[in-house]
Amino acid sequence: MYTANVDIGGTFTDGFFTDGVAIKTVKVLTTPHDLTECFMQCITGAAEAYQRDLEAFLRDTSTIRLSTTVGTNLLVERSGPKVGLMVTEGFESNLYGDSGSPLILDRYVPRGLVEGVAEMVDEDGRVVVAPDKEAVLAAVRHLLHEGARMIVVSLRRAASNPANEWTVRELVRERYPVHYLRSVPLQLGSEIASGSDDHGRTNTSVLNAYLHGDMARALYRAEDRLRDAGYMHPLLVVHGNGGCARVAKTTAIQTLSSGPAAAVHGAWAVAEQLGLSRVVCADMGGTSLDIAVILDGRLSVDLRPTVEGIPLSIPMVGVESVGAGGGSIVRAVDGRLAVGPESAGSTPGPVCYGRGGQRPTVTDANVVLGYIHPDFFLGGKIRLDPDRARQAFERWIAGPLALSVAEAALEVRRETALKMASEIADRIRNLGHPPSEYALFSYGGAGPLHACEVADQLGFREVYAFPFGSVFSAFGINTTDVVHWYTKPVGQSTGKVSWDALRQTVKQLRTQAIRDMRAEGFSEDGIVFQLQLTVVYPRATGQGSKHPVLVNWTSFPQEPLELWADQDVVVDAVALSARGSVPHWMPPIRPRGPLEPARPTGERIVWWDPGEARPTAIFHRDGLAVGQRIAGPAIVEGGDTNYVVPGGWTMEVEDHGYFHFVRN
Repeated sequence: MYTANVDIGGTFTDGFFTDGVAIKTVKVLTTPHDLTECFMQCITGAAEAYQRDLEAFLRDTSTIRLSTTVGTNLLVERSGPKVGLMVTEGFESNLYGDSGSPLILDRYVPRGLVEGVAEMVDEDGRVVVAPDKEAVLAAVRHLLHEGARMIVVSLRRAASNPANEWTVRELVRERYPVHYLRSVPLQLGSEIASGSDDHGRTNTSVLNAYLHGDMARALYRAEDRLRDAGYMHPLLVVHGNGGCARVAKTTAIQTLSSGPAAAVHGAWAVAEQLGLSRVVCADMGGTSLDIAVILDGRLSVDLRPTVEGIPLSIPMVGVESVGAGGGSIVRAVDGRLAVGPESAGSTPGPVCYGRGGQRPTVTDANVVLGYIHPDFFLGGKIRLDPDRARQAFERWIAGPLALSVAEAALEVRRETALKMASEIADRIRNLGHPPSEYALFSYGGAGPLHACEVADQLGFREVYAFPFGSVFSAFGINTTDVVHWYTKPVGQSTGKVSWDALRQTVKQLRTQAIRDMRAEGFSEDGIVFQLQLTVVYPRATGQGSKHPVLVNWTSFPQEPLELWADQDVVVDAVALSARGSVPHWMPPIRPRGPLEPARPTGERIVWWDPGEARPTAIFHRDGLAVGQRIAGPAIVEGGDTNYVVPGGWTMEVEDHGYFHFVRN
């Protein structure tokens, strides 16, 4: 049986496919007008790679997992629908935050579409004031009159007791039944995010509503196209928390950053396989650079992440994005070079694509310098035009900066490496370990072209790249399981929560998890639980700082926790994850045969410094065997990416087929 894993990125759509033994990778251009088109092109490409017709391939496929940029694109482009918001009266301006001007206002919900409702739930979760029917319906009429296409109800303290939100929904459904064309799509904040932070829950709910319509249409259309082609199982959608679930069990907000999260999950699996405890993950694709850190062998999941600077209340793998990809546009600004954050994307793409791009990009620089052969890009599927790239550099960069074209392109590479190194340094500076103790995992289609230069800037001693690195997010998808997260606040303002209350909360979440996982096809015996408590340490900090504490499920709640030895500790919230395993593939250790020197397939003129271009040995990735070494300067070409080995570095093919770069 096959498994299929597809990541729809901003520039390329990547596929990673396996029959349990052999793997196939597919890379096609993303089709922004209809993402299901590139999705099906990728699936069809896999069927062709296995020499099967599409229907037969899908009939023998057990699992298809998908991550998509639909949600991210909607947020960046701000092209979602008008969303109306109902909050507790008196909080229309701050939306329960500390600031009187929350970032979500006017970006994703206009100020004129925020309505206050007179209601109250006290600190202990008791309803003090219930919503008034006429006031609620008047607020709804106003929102509809102003053009709202989705209404979010996010009332204060609804995480402790959602009764007032339920009342609002009942009142609206009574007046606007679902069978009416004028029915009102309504979403409750307490059902989207259950954290104790009213501000984070409101932000999460608004963004979910903003994304919901387009996301539902795209994902159900993808599933429908699969079924029409012969696939008989549910489509699994990757979540930003590093898991996946059926379309029907996925909320729109959960898909944000799903591709980068899957890549980090894959990197975590590889790090565990190699016995590496400290890894910096650098995913450089066509549009962005995604950075994550694996510290002490743990995958970091943030229960209160931020997206576009907006705090949310859903778990997400800790990944940060920077505008530095192969398609990043370079400009001469006030006598200096600027790289990104704007990207040429797949349409029109870099100048060398010949699709209408006018401004040079990082990819154009690599073509000009000889790091990418114009006839071998994507295995020859796209013929690049180096002359157009040179002309663009001459017009927009070299001329204004009084440089030669080669000098300008080399400066782009240098500036790109500096930018990447600076961003990575910011993320590891306060983690307590010097750069020399980290390994750099470089992946994404553009990553291995720049990895060693970035490592030189940071002082990293070793770099790993991968034969499937240009589709690493799709590989990471292959390592994900079906995962559901459940969170619930348990703290009270008047003191610590009791053991009985904590046990009861965990029991409720566990019951819900078992019910949902059964709907995904798992028995109770097939579910792995993990518990995370958010603990407040007021005495130690003086400010009530909150810290997540992971608890081994087998020791809770039967055995006491050491954290309760401190009488000032308060458990603020509980997060429970439920995991059910689906097929994975990891590279096995390959046997070593008689070791011969790696033989180049030819040579090419490459600019390594401004002085002169030099003949450089070129190797083909598929011709390398485990144990072979290549001393720089050299370039290894693959069908979907190139690996640059600068002078002073050596690349070795390690036992799993990964590429291990070490500074001489």
